[in-house]
Amino acid sequence: MDDGNRPRIAVIGAGHRGRGWAALALSRGWPVSLYDPESTLLQRAAREVGDRVRRLTDLGRADPLEAAGASASLIIGRSLLHAVGEAGLVLDAMPADLSAKQRSLEQIEQVAGREAILVSLTGTMHASSLSARLRRPERHVVAYALDPVEIVQLVEIIPGPHTDRTVTEQVRAWFAALDRLPVVLQREVVGNASGRILAAVWRECIDLVLEGVVDLADVDRVVSRGPAAALAVAGPNLMQVMGAGSQGIEYYLGEALQAHEAVWSRLASWHSLSADERHRLIRAIERTYHDEPAELRVQRDRFLARLLGALEDPRVESELDESWSPDEP
Repeated sequence: MDDGNRPRIAVIGAGHRGRGWAALALSRGWPVSLYDPESTLLQRAAREVGDRVRRLTDLGRADPLEAAGASASLIIGRSLLHAVGEAGLVLDAMPADLSAKQRSLEQIEQVAGREAILVSLTGTMHASSLSARLRRPERHVVAYALDPVEIVQLVEIIPGPHTDRTVTEQVRAWFAALDRLPVVLQREVVGNASGRILAAVWRECIDLVLEGVVDLADVDRVVSRGPAAALAVAGPNLMQVMGAGSQGIEYYLGEALQAHEAVWSRLASWHSLSADERHRLIRAIERTYHDEPAELRVQRDRFLARLLGALEDPRVESELDESWSPDEP
């Protein structure tokens, strides 16, 4: 079923994210099978997975030796049983419909090995709901990664109330072996961690545009070349520590919190947009970004690859490791 740190992975769901996860695993030399009940989608996916593996190699995000022949080694499942029968790790990448995913997981469990671990890839549903029909909910967990999943390294792992702790740790170890940065959430929360942060940032950006403070293109520049650039190296709490300098963290944070409280009290707090506001936002996006989405994605992937390459520089990693290792009290 597996060879140590490289289990056979079955990806169920040949949509955009399923293709990304399949490409990632193949680019690392892991055995992968791919299945989708929609046969035409599966045929297109098989071709694109190979293209994504080659793109990862071109971007320097995959070892050419590991990725060589990867697309040829991809197994296209003739049936669900064929795809998951020998898999140690089953990635559920089916569309985000609760009842449909529950049925799919139930069917997967019926044909998968008893020791197989099921991971649902979703940012909108929880293991507590998804595993409701499973006989072995302790072998199911949720994971979430931002797009493009084959490049962005952060993966959130969200156990359900019945998830076995050893299952969570095994999934964490496997994702780490795939060169991901796994973070385990202590409990289920709507939107997970990264989704909540993104939702908060996007709401404020929308509000700034609709209130006429800044135009749409500039608010994107403000985020990407300002906070996002700084946060790529250190999270918001570590940024405050570094900002304290010789002032001392308690004194500095006292002032920083007071300054932020003045801003927090004035941040957007609405929970939905009116029909007119939705229309204004959509028109602004269409006017600003009229290039082909495919070309924009290519540019994004190149930038992400360069950014990750810089962060992985041994000198940078050494400095960050020191920063992220607080002194013992």
